[in-house]
Parts: sequence; structure tokens; C-alpha cells
Amino acid sequence: MRDLVRVLEGLRSFLERGSEIARVVPLSTGHSNETYLLEGLNRILRTPPSSDGLLPPYDMRRQRAVIASVRGLLGGPPVPEVFELCEDPAVIGDPFFIMERLPGEAFEYEIPAWLIEAAPEVRGSVSAQWVGAVAGLHNLATPAAFGPPRTPRDEAIRWRDVAAGANAPELAATLDDLAKDPPCTSGPPAPVHGDPKLANCLWHEGRLTGLLDWELAYHGEPLADLGYMLWWFPEGPSTHHAATSELPGFWTRTQVIAAWEAATGRSARGVERHEAAAIGKIAAIIAVGVELWRTGRSSDPRFEPWDAIVPELTRSVREKMAAP
Repeated sequence: MRDLVRVLEGLRSFLERGSEIARVVPLSTGHSNETYLLEGLNRILRTPPSSDGLLPPYDMRRQRAVIASVRGLLGGPPVPEVFELCEDPAVIGDPFFIMERLPGEAFEYEIPAWLIEAAPEVRGSVSAQWVGAVAGLHNLATPAAFGPPRTPRDEAIRWRDVAAGANAPELAATLDDLAKDPPCTSGPPAPVHGDPKLANCLWHEGRLTGLLDWELAYHGEPLADLGYMLWWFPEGPSTHHAATSELPGFWTRTQVIAAWEAATGRSARGVERHEAAAIGKIAAIIAVGVELWRTGRSSDPRFEPWDAIVPELTRSVREKMAAP
């Protein structure tokens, strides 16, 4: 648990307007990068996790640079403005940066009441805005902050190594098979968000106000993002996330794919293998949480039940890889 008194004192001393901060309020902590509301200043603090996290290393400079570069792209998705960067861990205990507080709320495991009670047209609009924001990114020139191009094979190897390091041998072997016969490409490399799930969207009065969490962004094959998003449009009941197929108005997988193709001018042929890679990535990240719990490096109770999820997702990867 982060010492919020130390954080408050450190920020008050470091920031030019630090005296305006009344309180530091945790918003999202525990799994990966952490966010805190700076009440009074009305801005957001972004830090690495206060204990062992799921996806080290946590490069605050790169994260800030990626967000700043996306904000500078004409036609890019909505992202917060970024402000101060501090790489001296003596200030609050970790490097950090400050960013704008955007209006809106995010959701993941439960669909909020405002969306449940809305007309089907509102849920259709949510689908269109979400897919449109990610597809719009894929049409843009890739900023230097995204790094050199990475191929689908590079990505499969990356997550294979993560799974192997998390003592998930069956998943690692499955991703190794995917690396040997990697997903296809749809054209030149483009900006890839890397984690474009519904939980990384902010919504205010039915409008998408922010696409967040860019730490997995890279320069690569945009079908990777489409495959990742399709996991949030399951063909049947889902137990691991807010299933967007359970209420009328949410788009079908066919609609998502058609909208992405229309927006990007690319073909989604072969997206099933990209979806396999995306599920493998998710499984590898979950496997890290299981290993942190198993080895006593984390006491986060959310990690304990994840052990049963990894084999299930590994089977899903195999099924997607076998799709015609």
C-alpha cells in the first residue's frame, strides 16, 4: 500500500501548484500502473504499482511521451493532456507524471446502470465510438514514441516469454506454436494501442471522452487491436468481462469487423489468429498475477482465483488458431 501522506507531501513540494492539493485519492491500484485523483488540483497522478506488478518495467517517461504524441495527432482518439514528469523516486517513492482529469467513468466487469437502462441506440453508439476511436488510430502516422516496428511474430514471442517466466508451460508452448506460424499482416505497420479494452474507455453522458492506458502501445499490425477488441464481443455468454452481447444494441462481431474494415480500408482476413494472439496475451498477463500470488510476492486477493482462468484461455487460443 502506498503511503499517501508521503505522496501528498512530496507533490506539494515538487509541483508548482502543489499547495492546491487537498487530498490524494486512489482511483485504480494493485494490478499495474496506478492512478490517483489530486483533489483540489483536479488532476491525475500516474505511477508504477506500489508492489510487484503484472507488466514491468514501468517506464513513466515513455508512457507520458506516447500519450503526448497521440494528443498531438490530428484525428486521433481523445486522450488527456500530460503535464509534469518526475523520474526521481525520492519525491513520492516512484517516478510519476501528472495528467489532465477527463470527465467520465470507466467500467469493465459490470455494465453500469446508465448503459443497461439506455435505449439500444445508445449501446450501438457506444460500440461505434469505441471501435471508431481505435480504428481511427490505425489510420494515423506512427509517432516516434511508439518505437520501432514489431511484427506479429515478435509479439507472439514476447508473450510466450512472459508465459514461460510465469510458469505457465502449456500457454507458453501454445504461443510458441503461434510464433512459428504467426498471424498475417493487413498492410504497413501502424500505431497499435495494445490494450484497447472497454475498461480503458471513459464515458460521459454517452460520449467517449478518453482512451486511456497506453503502456502497451507499439508500432505494429493494427489487426492485433481488432483481435483484442473482439474478445469483448463474445459469441456467447462471457464470465470474464462485461459481455457486450447480452443487451440489445451492442454490436455483433460482424458489425465490429465491418466497421473496422470500412474505417481503415484494410482487410480483416485472418483476424481469428490475431484474436488467438490477443487471448494469449491476456492469459500471459493473468499467469503473471497467478505466479505473484503463488510465490507470495503479492497479497492481492484478486489474483488467487485467476489460476483456473489460464487453462481455459489457453484452450481458447488453440480453438482460435484452429479456425478455418
